[in-house]
Amino acid sequence: MYKKPQLRFFLVLTAFLAVFLVSSNIALAASKNTNFESGRYLIATKSYFIKSLFGVQHEFDSGFTADLTTGEVWTLGKIFKVNVTSVPLYKINSTDVVDTVSANVVSAVSETVVSLQKDVQKPKFRNVLPTNGITWGASKIYSDNSLISTFGGKEINVAILDTGVSASHPDLVSNIKDCKDFTRGSVPRSACEDKNGHGTHVAGIIAGNGGFDTKGVWGIASEANLLVYKVCRNDGTCWADDVASALDYAITTSKTNIVFIGLGGNNESSVLKNSIDSALNKNVLVITGVGNDGPDKASIDWPAAYKNIVSVGALTEDGIVATWSSRGVNDGDYIKEEREISFVAPGVNVESTWVDGSYRFLSGTSMAAAYVAGIATKIWNGSATSTLVNLEKLSQDIGLLGDDNATGFGMLVLPKSKIETPITSLP
Repeated sequence: MYKKPQLRFFLVLTAFLAVFLVSSNIALAASKNTNFESGRYLIATKSYFIKSLFGVQHEFDSGFTADLTTGEVWTLGKIFKVNVTSVPLYKINSTDVVDTVSANVVSAVSETVVSLQKDVQKPKFRNVLPTNGITWGASKIYSDNSLISTFGGKEINVAILDTGVSASHPDLVSNIKDCKDFTRGSVPRSACEDKNGHGTHVAGIIAGNGGFDTKGVWGIASEANLLVYKVCRNDGTCWADDVASALDYAITTSKTNIVFIGLGGNNESSVLKNSIDSALNKNVLVITGVGNDGPDKASIDWPAAYKNIVSVGALTEDGIVATWSSRGVNDGDYIKEEREISFVAPGVNVESTWVDGSYRFLSGTSMAAAYVAGIATKIWNGSATSTLVNLEKLSQDIGLLGDDNATGFGMLVLPKSKIETPITSLP
């Protein structure tokens, strides 16, 4: 009937828009009788037309995600007959700040200039010094109370999916090799500024290098490369699809060996699960904290509850599991299933790097998971599977005998005979 393609397209588009506008008004009333809420959703279609109407946050094999109103959710399901599922909103795994800032103030101002594309200018001065460059957790893991520095992780790429990192921090600036923000849309921005502090804190635990004067914080694997991918907003909340998109980028664009995820929540996410499966299939080790919802049984957060993820609980300095550290489901019966804990590590009153070149004390299973990520980086031997086996060999059983629901295989401790030289295998 209409021979001109342009005219035919215009008429079809007009008809769709008319249906959309009418149905949106109906949806406002109909949505009051549904359980939908405004938020982030996975829309199971690849239709260009629907994408153009609702906008795209991230694209996946199963569809795309977008921020939708209640009426828009109703319209997609009832009018366009498209399956729409909610995307979980997670949060960072740390408790309240224990101390505001380290007390050793230096009377000079940092003059750091950072550029990941050009040569990095090293800081000339410090704002503050940490209370102790070697944390109590590092001393326990290294089995050495006289420890003054660390090493390890050279040429190993660790992706940190968190609130970003203060890239100009003296103890981190030379380790950061990539910096992206996945919270602003489908194309990651070349920025990872941390206005929360959580990501900066765990980065120091993993790979703090003491800084230009060696007086800063030393992480477990101080020579590691850090790939910083901001997936959480400044308030510490994190959409699961932002995390999944960053994880996909880490395993396809970057040569990532280990992924640290510093967040969790009560609900599963299909898009994140698919991304985790892809990472595991590509020889990437994924590590995260179990969450801070203990001491109830089976209180481990997602994504830590997924099988084959290294999930970590928190210990106090006295070697006791923190009350708030989430618990798994097993009771020493060695049965592997979901909602289980792998290891425990120091996670209470941990001092590490903070924004503005300073230092703070935090508690949380993210801190514990960061220690394990550092150990895994230090002993990485090219295989995620064999590195995990070696982590189990390093574990010292505590709590109930065997793989219990509070401590997993136990706390990881580096044998003194293996500390002085790079670790490639364990007996």
